[in-house]
Amino acid sequence: MLTDQQVRQFDQAGAVTVDSPLTSQQMSAAANAYDRLLPFQEPDPGEQARYRLGNACQFFDQELLNLIQHPFFEDVAKQVLNTQSAYLYLAAMAHTHPQPDAEWTFDQHTDIQYCLSDLNATPKRMVCSFFLWISDVNEKRAPLVLRPGSHRLIADWRESNPDLRGVTPQVVGTKLADLPNLPFEEPMPVCAKSGQVSVLTTSTVHGASINVDTVPRKSLHISFTPEDVQVLLPPHQVDLKKSYDAFLRKHLRKDRQHIIPNS
Repeated sequence: MLTDQQVRQFDQAGAVTVDSPLTSQQMSAAANAYDRLLPFQEPDPGEQARYRLGNACQFFDQELLNLIQHPFFEDVAKQVLNTQSAYLYLAAMAHTHPQPDAEWTFDQHTDIQYCLSDLNATPKRMVCSFFLWISDVNEKRAPLVLRPGSHRLIADWRESNPDLRGVTPQVVGTKLADLPNLPFEEPMPVCAKSGQVSVLTTSTVHGASINVDTVPRKSLHISFTPEDVQVLLPPHQVDLKKSYDAFLRKHLRKDRQHIIPNS
């Protein structure tokens, strides 16, 4: 669980990095799964190498299921979303391989946007995302980059727009250039140790960065929503989520199957 100060940081900055109860043995087992599932592959002639590899709702390895179903994520989600019941929303892997000769750059976007009334509701009408750092993350090793508090600036702007106020939140990627011109803070990298978790909302202006270190960066993204709170997915992800939910409902421990929605 988080301290009151950490909950306030999540609310105001949009992200807080905390220790988790996960063990080094669990991180090692997960890291091995990443090497097996998302290895770097030399490109074919004429093709560009892919350094950032991902997998959303299509991994079934027990080492990773053990992390997804850990009570820590459900408990913290209920705490920061101010809800008595929370469901798993999505789960995704990201494996960013080194590009030591590349220039360090980063993306800036939002995955979703809310109105201020969504953030202030009880329960909050939003997604709580967890970035579980399987490997250490330093300023060179593809840290997540975000602009603290940007989610609230956007939410306040949307609340003042009658065409946006009250609209059901929806996952839609929006580049920084397409966002309203607001006084965002400068972007900051998020560094962490293996086993730590960044609790965040992807409605902050954030983005992935290039790995200019010599070691891969591995992270597991787990997200929860309050029960009965609707956050729309892109059409191509709806069936994928339903299929993954059906698998998890059968393969999680019986005492953890309640985190999967019934439909």
